[in-house]
Amino acid sequence: MIHQFAVGDQVSLAFGFYDQAAVGLYAVTRLLPSRTDGEPQYRVKGSDDRERVIGEAQIERAGGNRTSTKPARQGSLHNPITETFNRLRLEEKG
Repeated sequence: MIHQFAVGDQVSLAFGFYDQAAVGLYAVTRLLPSRTDGEPQYRVKGSDDRERVIGEAQIERAGGNRTSTKPARQGSLHNPITETFNRLRLEEKG
């Protein structure tokens, strides 16, 4: 499968991405080999200098224009890990 994004493109996480702390803009820094199922992968870097490897179905062009032919991964309405992190974050503030 061909990569839909290029080095330097600005992307954001697609709706349904599990890591709520990862919201924001990222710049594509490197094109990586595709996964065994053919999905292209990228190395992206956020404004907080945090880097991650992410599949094409999990990102979209900054501004919300999806270019991938694969649907974004659907998040569960009940995610116990996210709920635990949210609860711990609230306890720290309280």
